[in-house]
Amino acid sequence: MNSEILIQAIINGIMVGGIYAMIGMSLNMIFGVMKIVNFCQGELLMVSMYITYLFYSELGMDPFVAIPLVAVIMFGVGALIQSTMITRSIKEDGDQNVLFLTCCLGIFLSNTALLLFKSDYRTAESSFSNQVVSLGNMNISVPKLLGFVVLCITTVLIFLMLYYTRIGKQIRATSQNAIGAQVTGIRTKVIYACTYGLGAAIAGIAGACLMSYYYVYPAVGNIYGTRSFIVVTMGGLGSVVGAFFGGIGLGVMETVGSAVVGAAFKDTLVFIVFILILVVKENLNIRRRKG
Repeated sequence: MNSEILIQAIINGIMVGGIYAMIGMSLNMIFGVMKIVNFCQGELLMVSMYITYLFYSELGMDPFVAIPLVAVIMFGVGALIQSTMITRSIKEDGDQNVLFLTCCLGIFLSNTALLLFKSDYRTAESSFSNQVVSLGNMNISVPKLLGFVVLCITTVLIFLMLYYTRIGKQIRATSQNAIGAQVTGIRTKVIYACTYGLGAAIAGIAGACLMSYYYVYPAVGNIYGTRSFIVVTMGGLGSVVGAFFGGIGLGVMETVGSAVVGAAFKDTLVFIVFILILVVKENLNIRRRKG
């Protein structure tokens, strides 16, 4: 493999990794505050992609133009799910109920999409869908580039919100000590609803960006849900910054692996690396406990 192909693969991987990073950050946002692993995060992405598709098919709206609307709708969906179902399933003796609930919710969402939209692949082309930017011999897809720019803007806005707004400081306080935050007057139930809604909104942004160059079908959440868990494992569960770099790393790993071993084996390579990361992390944890 010559250097030009390698560089092109790395560039493509960074662009694709932007979507992985966003879905990973959305998962970590929820875990960082609520300390629950949300197994229906991929399905929330799928829902946002269908919402984007409906805006496109019914109103002719460009996926990138629809981003704010999709984010607001997904925030409401996430807050509603948390306040009506997640809160009621949390028990003091463990989080098994939440795990089962989110798994079942994911199955419910994917099957509802199958009922409403069948198993057809649906797209929502952007006005930039067929455009590329050339840098020497390198070509960058404009929708993927715009998606990466949206990722960077979203990441900056999340940090500004967490560190410089009242609700952001309350989210951080709840994340550090929920009981202590409640004692100081913070309404933790509202914070939990806002956090879950924020995680769903970030997934919504990722879904709207993804629709400009990918397609949606009821099982698409399985692909990106799995990728999100790989991202948070690579970057650290609960770390938004780790999810950012983990997503970029996963995207580069996929595209470079596809160029080296072929597209048919890229998923195999990704999961082999994922298993190796799990083994190495567990060994490091064992050594740390012994030390």
